[in-house]
Amino acid sequence: MSNPPAKGTAFPGQQGRFVPLLGFILLSVCVHAFGFYMFQTIYPPAGRVRPPPVQVGLLSPGTPEADAILRWIDSEDPALAAQPARAPIPDLMTLPYIPSYKSVHARPAMARAPDQPIPYPDGASGLDLVKLAASRPAVPPPPAAPAATAISFSGPLTGAALDPLPSLAGIREADLVALQPARFLLGVSERGEVRYVFIQEASGDKNVDAGAGRILEQVRFRPSAAPLTWGFATFYWGSAVYARSSAAPEVQP
Repeated sequence: MSNPPAKGTAFPGQQGRFVPLLGFILLSVCVHAFGFYMFQTIYPPAGRVRPPPVQVGLLSPGTPEADAILRWIDSEDPALAAQPARAPIPDLMTLPYIPSYKSVHARPAMARAPDQPIPYPDGASGLDLVKLAASRPAVPPPPAAPAATAISFSGPLTGAALDPLPSLAGIREADLVALQPARFLLGVSERGEVRYVFIQEASGDKNVDAGAGRILEQVRFRPSAAPLTWGFATFYWGSAVYARSSAAPEVQP
Protein backbone atom coordinates (compact mmCIF):
# COMPACT_ATOMS: atom_id res chain seq x y z
CA MET A 1 0.00 0.00 0.00
CA SER A 2 1.42 3.40 -1.18
CA ASN A 3 1.88 6.46 1.03
CA PRO A 4 -0.22 9.67 0.28
CA PRO A 5 1.65 12.83 -0.81
CA ALA A 6 2.67 15.33 1.83
CA LYS A 7 0.47 18.38 2.36
CA GLY A 8 1.62 22.04 1.78
CA THR A 9 2.52 22.08 -1.94
CA ALA A 10 0.21 22.11 -4.97
CA PHE A 11 2.79 20.50 -7.21
CA PRO A 12 4.83 17.91 -5.54
CA GLY A 13 8.41 17.56 -6.67
CA GLN A 14 8.78 21.22 -8.00
CA GLN A 15 10.27 22.98 -4.92
CA GLY A 16 13.88 22.98 -6.20
CA ARG A 17 13.12 24.76 -9.50
CA PHE A 18 11.99 28.16 -8.00
CA VAL A 19 15.34 28.95 -6.44
CA PRO A 20 17.26 29.67 -9.72
CA LEU A 21 14.37 31.85 -10.99
CA LEU A 22 14.45 33.97 -7.88
CA GLY A 23 18.22 34.27 -8.19
CA PHE A 24 17.97 35.54 -11.77
CA ILE A 25 15.37 38.13 -10.75
CA LEU A 26 17.55 39.42 -7.91
CA LEU A 27 20.61 39.54 -10.21
CA SER A 28 18.66 41.56 -12.83
CA VAL A 29 17.52 44.06 -10.22
CA CYS A 30 21.10 44.50 -9.00
CA VAL A 31 22.44 44.98 -12.54
CA HIS A 32 19.80 47.63 -13.33
CA ALA A 33 20.43 49.46 -10.09
CA PHE A 34 24.18 49.47 -10.81
CA GLY A 35 23.56 50.78 -14.33
CA PHE A 36 21.36 53.66 -13.10
CA TYR A 37 23.95 54.53 -10.54
CA MET A 38 26.76 54.56 -13.11
CA PHE A 39 24.80 56.76 -15.59
CA GLN A 40 23.95 59.26 -12.93
CA THR A 41 27.58 59.52 -11.78
CA ILE A 42 29.42 59.54 -15.14
CA TYR A 43 26.86 61.55 -17.23
CA PRO A 44 25.56 64.38 -15.08
CA PRO A 45 22.33 66.09 -16.16
CA ALA A 46 22.86 68.61 -19.00
CA GLY A 47 22.66 72.22 -18.00
CA ARG A 48 19.95 74.45 -19.56
CA VAL A 49 21.25 77.39 -21.58
CA ARG A 50 19.11 80.48 -21.11
CA PRO A 51 18.40 82.89 -24.05
CA PRO A 52 20.46 86.06 -24.14
CA PRO A 53 18.89 89.14 -22.64
CA VAL A 54 16.96 91.52 -24.92
CA GLN A 55 18.99 94.52 -26.12
CA VAL A 56 17.57 97.73 -27.61
CA GLY A 57 19.72 100.04 -29.73
CA LEU A 58 18.71 103.64 -30.54
CA LEU A 59 19.81 105.45 -33.72
CA SER A 60 20.41 109.02 -32.67
CA PRO A 61 21.88 111.47 -35.19
CA GLY A 62 25.25 112.88 -34.36
CA THR A 63 27.52 109.89 -34.78
CA PRO A 64 29.00 108.80 -38.15
CA GLU A 65 27.58 105.28 -37.88
CA ALA A 66 24.06 106.49 -37.07
CA ASP A 67 24.14 109.19 -39.76
CA ALA A 68 25.18 106.65 -42.42
CA ILE A 69 22.33 104.30 -41.45
CA LEU A 70 19.78 107.14 -41.42
CA ARG A 71 20.85 108.32 -44.88
CA TRP A 72 20.52 104.78 -46.20
CA ILE A 73 17.01 104.48 -44.72
CA ASP A 74 15.94 107.76 -46.37
CA SER A 75 17.28 106.67 -49.77
CA GLU A 76 15.53 103.27 -49.59
CA ASP A 77 12.15 104.65 -48.46
CA PRO A 78 9.47 102.81 -50.54
CA ALA A 79 6.96 105.62 -50.04
CA LEU A 80 9.09 108.01 -52.08
CA ALA A 81 9.36 105.54 -54.96
CA ALA A 82 5.58 104.92 -54.96
CA GLN A 83 4.70 108.62 -55.34
CA PRO A 84 4.04 109.87 -58.91
CA ALA A 85 6.53 112.22 -60.43
CA ARG A 86 5.48 115.85 -60.10
CA ALA A 87 6.84 118.36 -62.58
CA PRO A 88 6.55 121.99 -61.47
CA ILE A 89 4.43 124.14 -63.81
CA PRO A 90 6.11 127.50 -64.43
CA ASP A 91 4.02 130.62 -63.80
CA LEU A 92 1.03 128.57 -62.62
CA MET A 93 -0.36 131.32 -60.39
CA THR A 94 0.42 134.16 -62.79
CA LEU A 95 -1.50 132.91 -65.84
CA PRO A 96 -4.07 135.50 -67.01
CA TYR A 97 -7.74 134.59 -66.89
CA ILE A 98 -9.31 134.37 -70.35
CA PRO A 99 -13.15 134.29 -70.33
CA SER A 100 -14.84 131.75 -72.56
CA TYR A 101 -16.82 134.41 -74.43
CA LYS A 102 -13.62 136.06 -75.67
CA SER A 103 -12.99 133.28 -78.19
CA VAL A 104 -15.35 132.30 -81.02
CA HIS A 105 -16.13 128.57 -80.88
CA ALA A 106 -18.50 128.30 -83.86
CA ARG A 107 -18.71 130.58 -86.87
CA PRO A 108 -21.71 130.77 -89.23
CA ALA A 109 -21.35 129.05 -92.55
CA MET A 110 -20.49 131.57 -95.21
CA ALA A 111 -22.36 131.62 -98.52
CA ARG A 112 -20.25 131.29 -101.60
CA ALA A 113 -19.30 134.59 -103.20
CA PRO A 114 -20.66 135.07 -106.73
CA ASP A 115 -18.16 134.75 -109.53
CA GLN A 116 -17.82 138.07 -111.36
CA PRO A 117 -16.42 137.81 -114.88
CA ILE A 118 -13.46 140.03 -115.74
CA PRO A 119 -14.43 142.56 -118.44
CA TYR A 120 -12.13 142.67 -121.46
CA PRO A 121 -12.01 145.67 -123.83
CA ASP A 122 -13.12 145.18 -127.42
CA GLY A 123 -10.33 144.81 -129.95
CA ALA A 124 -9.63 147.44 -132.63
CA SER A 125 -8.02 147.10 -136.05
CA GLY A 126 -4.94 149.02 -137.19
CA LEU A 127 -6.99 151.33 -139.44
CA ASP A 128 -9.26 152.24 -136.57
CA LEU A 129 -6.26 153.07 -134.41
CA VAL A 130 -4.85 155.39 -137.15
CA LYS A 131 -8.19 157.13 -137.54
CA LEU A 132 -8.46 157.50 -133.78
CA ALA A 133 -5.01 159.10 -133.56
CA ALA A 134 -5.65 161.48 -136.53
CA SER A 135 -9.10 162.57 -135.43
CA ARG A 136 -9.66 165.68 -133.46
CA PRO A 137 -10.59 165.45 -129.78
CA ALA A 138 -14.31 165.24 -129.44
CA VAL A 139 -16.31 167.50 -127.23
CA PRO A 140 -16.72 165.88 -123.82
CA PRO A 141 -20.25 164.65 -123.25
CA PRO A 142 -22.37 166.25 -120.58
CA PRO A 143 -22.03 164.72 -117.11
CA ALA A 144 -24.25 161.77 -116.54
CA ALA A 145 -27.11 161.93 -114.12
CA PRO A 146 -26.17 160.85 -110.61
CA ALA A 147 -26.83 157.17 -109.99
CA ALA A 148 -29.11 156.09 -107.21
CA THR A 149 -28.07 153.86 -104.37
CA ALA A 150 -28.68 150.21 -105.19
CA ILE A 151 -29.10 147.16 -102.97
CA SER A 152 -28.10 143.82 -104.46
CA PHE A 153 -28.94 140.42 -102.96
CA SER A 154 -26.86 137.37 -103.87
CA GLY A 155 -26.65 133.71 -102.95
CA PRO A 156 -29.90 131.94 -101.97
CA LEU A 157 -31.53 135.38 -101.41
CA THR A 158 -31.31 136.38 -105.10
CA GLY A 159 -34.74 137.62 -106.21
CA ALA A 160 -36.31 136.65 -102.86
CA ALA A 161 -36.83 140.21 -101.51
CA LEU A 162 -40.41 141.44 -101.39
CA ASP A 163 -41.50 144.88 -102.63
CA PRO A 164 -41.49 147.54 -101.48
CA LEU A 165 -38.01 147.75 -100.00
CA PRO A 166 -37.50 149.99 -96.94
CA SER A 167 -36.66 153.63 -97.51
CA LEU A 168 -33.07 154.90 -97.31
CA ALA A 169 -34.11 158.22 -95.81
CA GLY A 170 -32.34 157.37 -92.58
CA ILE A 171 -28.91 157.61 -94.26
CA ARG A 172 -27.82 161.23 -94.67
CA GLU A 173 -24.10 161.62 -95.30
CA ALA A 174 -22.17 164.07 -97.49
CA ASP A 175 -19.40 161.82 -98.85
CA LEU A 176 -21.11 158.62 -99.91
CA VAL A 177 -19.61 158.81 -103.39
CA ALA A 178 -16.14 158.16 -102.00
CA LEU A 179 -17.30 155.24 -99.83
CA GLN A 180 -16.72 151.62 -100.74
CA PRO A 181 -19.66 149.24 -101.25
CA ALA A 182 -20.82 147.75 -97.95
CA ARG A 183 -21.45 144.02 -97.87
CA PHE A 184 -23.51 142.20 -95.23
CA LEU A 185 -24.23 138.54 -94.45
CA LEU A 186 -27.94 137.98 -93.74
CA GLY A 187 -29.62 135.11 -91.89
CA VAL A 188 -33.30 134.86 -92.89
CA SER A 189 -35.83 132.69 -91.02
CA GLU A 190 -38.42 130.42 -92.67
CA ARG A 191 -41.01 133.23 -92.41
CA GLY A 192 -38.81 135.65 -94.37
CA GLU A 193 -37.69 137.76 -91.41
CA VAL A 194 -34.07 138.89 -91.12
CA ARG A 195 -32.70 137.39 -87.91
CA TYR A 196 -28.93 137.97 -88.27
CA VAL A 197 -26.95 140.80 -89.90
CA PHE A 198 -23.15 140.52 -90.01
CA ILE A 199 -21.02 143.08 -91.81
CA GLN A 200 -18.43 141.52 -94.11
CA GLU A 201 -16.95 144.53 -95.96
CA ALA A 202 -17.22 147.98 -94.38
CA SER A 203 -17.83 151.13 -96.42
CA GLY A 204 -15.39 153.23 -94.40
CA ASP A 205 -17.95 155.07 -92.29
CA LYS A 206 -19.34 153.42 -89.15
CA ASN A 207 -22.49 155.55 -89.11
CA VAL A 208 -23.33 154.64 -92.69
CA ASP A 209 -22.75 150.93 -91.99
CA ALA A 210 -24.94 151.08 -88.88
CA GLY A 211 -27.75 152.76 -90.85
CA ALA A 212 -27.47 150.17 -93.63
CA GLY A 213 -27.72 147.36 -91.06
CA ARG A 214 -30.92 148.86 -89.61
CA ILE A 215 -32.42 149.11 -93.09
CA LEU A 216 -31.63 145.45 -93.84
CA GLU A 217 -33.43 144.38 -90.67
CA GLN A 218 -36.65 145.80 -92.18
CA VAL A 219 -36.41 143.87 -95.48
CA ARG A 220 -38.88 141.01 -95.90
CA PHE A 221 -38.25 137.91 -98.05
CA ARG A 222 -40.38 135.12 -99.41
CA PRO A 223 -40.98 132.27 -96.91
CA SER A 224 -38.93 129.12 -97.37
CA ALA A 225 -38.85 125.56 -96.01
CA ALA A 226 -35.34 125.94 -94.54
CA PRO A 227 -35.26 127.09 -90.90
CA LEU A 228 -32.46 129.56 -91.69
CA THR A 229 -31.19 130.81 -95.06
CA TRP A 230 -27.88 132.65 -95.47
CA GLY A 231 -27.16 135.14 -98.24
CA PHE A 232 -25.37 138.41 -99.00
CA ALA A 233 -26.65 141.98 -99.39
CA THR A 234 -24.45 144.67 -100.95
CA PHE A 235 -25.03 148.45 -100.85
CA TYR A 236 -23.73 150.37 -103.86
CA TRP A 237 -23.73 154.01 -102.76
CA GLY A 238 -24.98 156.62 -105.15
CA SER A 239 -25.78 160.32 -105.22
CA ALA A 240 -29.50 159.83 -104.59
CA VAL A 241 -28.79 159.04 -100.96
CA TYR A 242 -26.67 161.97 -99.93
CA ALA A 243 -28.62 164.56 -101.96
CA ARG A 244 -30.56 166.56 -99.40
CA SER A 245 -34.05 166.61 -100.81
CA SER A 246 -37.46 166.08 -99.35
CA ALA A 247 -38.16 163.18 -101.68
CA ALA A 248 -37.29 159.72 -100.47
CA PRO A 249 -34.22 158.29 -102.20
CA GLU A 250 -34.71 155.68 -104.87
CA VAL A 251 -33.92 152.09 -104.02
CA GLN A 252 -32.90 149.62 -106.67
CA PRO A 253 -33.07 145.95 -105.72
